[in-house]
Amino acid sequence: MTPQGSDAMPIESLDFMQFSGMNFDLSSSTISEPVVPRPQYPTPGSTAEHSASTLDLDILESLQLPPRHVILQLGELFFEHLYHMFPCFHRKSFLAKVECGDMEKDAPLLLYAMCCVTARYHPDASIRKRSKDWYEQARFSYDLTRRRPDPAVRTIQAVLLLVFHAWTIGDYSASWLFLGKAWRQAVVLGLNRMDASHHLSDTIPINEYSCAPDNINRESALEREESRRALWLLFIMDRMHAWPTGWAHAIPETQFKVDIPVAEAIFQGMSPGLRDNYITNIPFTRNLSRLVNAVSVAKDSPNVFHYVIIAHVLLGRVSELLCSLHTSPDSPEYAEDCTELDDMIVKLNLSLPRTASSILKALPADRGHVAWLHIILNTMTILLHYRRETHVSIEESASQFTLAVIAAQNIAQIVKDASRISIDLLLSAHIGSSLYVAACVLVIQWRVTGDSSFKEDADLIALLFGRMDEVFSFLGLKFKIALEHDVQKSTEDLQSLRKRGLEGMLVDCTKWTHVKEEVERRGMNLDLS
Repeated sequence: MTPQGSDAMPIESLDFMQFSGMNFDLSSSTISEPVVPRPQYPTPGSTAEHSASTLDLDILESLQLPPRHVILQLGELFFEHLYHMFPCFHRKSFLAKVECGDMEKDAPLLLYAMCCVTARYHPDASIRKRSKDWYEQARFSYDLTRRRPDPAVRTIQAVLLLVFHAWTIGDYSASWLFLGKAWRQAVVLGLNRMDASHHLSDTIPINEYSCAPDNINRESALEREESRRALWLLFIMDRMHAWPTGWAHAIPETQFKVDIPVAEAIFQGMSPGLRDNYITNIPFTRNLSRLVNAVSVAKDSPNVFHYVIIAHVLLGRVSELLCSLHTSPDSPEYAEDCTELDDMIVKLNLSLPRTASSILKALPADRGHVAWLHIILNTMTILLHYRRETHVSIEESASQFTLAVIAAQNIAQIVKDASRISIDLLLSAHIGSSLYVAACVLVIQWRVTGDSSFKEDADLIALLFGRMDEVFSFLGLKFKIALEHDVQKSTEDLQSLRKRGLEGMLVDCTKWTHVKEEVERRGMNLDLS
């Protein structure tokens, strides 16, 4: 039974605006359940009925999407600079819908999100300045969505961009909550079980609390592939948010049955009207051995996004082990689980074709994914081998940490190789925490051994944070300040940091207090909660 009045006010459209005079720079703590009536959201395709006397023209302009030719420019810039971080958009059909105005009418939320993340790459300073306005409007519009947003996949795609952008500007609370809400919406829409052999709808009548997965089956092959890619990116970003914080995943594997997307060239070559996809997707299985074995299927046309997906499934398992409330890091069971996961990482590395084993050997279109893949693989090695020095011999502890140091050096080498090609390959929030942890391990090893080569590698990563700071408003600065703080620590403090293991390093709040103080000293008004 439906609670009386629980959905008396469905808000299926995202085309809404706030009342005149309300604060448009809202934090998540100040946004409440929407009330009616609300005026229609002004877009370039609609007319605002408010006179200048009731709504300031500057505020009205900040609410609007840019002219269509500017949206198209930003769309082209998105695919040029950011697509390898969000490989869930079919370029030809997406840009065609932007050009004819269909995207403006059907999914303004997605366009606001795309404009806000891409504005920083536009040559016009006035366009770049509007990124914050577009973020606030996208954020507010998404807050208005209910459990069954429409259009479904366009909303999930917009969330991916919002999560990424919020992470780069220090709006961590919003970023974390966006992920949780989007996952709940995906479950209600049935997207999480789109490739399950059995659906709940087979045995349970469709009602207001569930949607018919048959809607997914009626989509074109291209739409289904976009859905798979969007859901996997949501899964990936959930794992990327969880391991640095030690917080729980939002997405449980047991409730996730979405097959592995096809190779990028096949995806982009799909026709929007294609009803049947004659390319068979590789089924997703929770069995790690079978999942890793599937990597070696396509050697001639490697699907690097497939490898990135498997790496993040492994990352989720590693994170669950490290943050488990049931298994002590000092127990034999913990060591056995670490060994098992480490073996899987080695097996995945050995299964990769040569074109996916090095950024220098990769095809130009795959380089961003190859860099991302190997940074995550080496991050997992650091996570598994940077352990507490308790109840183990000095020799065993040194051996474990040496493996973590080697992985950190590998990440520094990836930075070197990518920098020779394009720095854009590394300007990603997906890998920021990985780069920082690698730099910390290198700093510890430098101070413990006195070998300056480790400091040189850490300095390279610090330089990369400086380049991130030029693109993102906070992400690069945060890690740059934190790393400078680590470098200034005494040798005794760094030795203690090594002995406490990764968990001890992650809970070291002194660096984040230092970051907050430094940010405030620079006059930056950020909510770091």
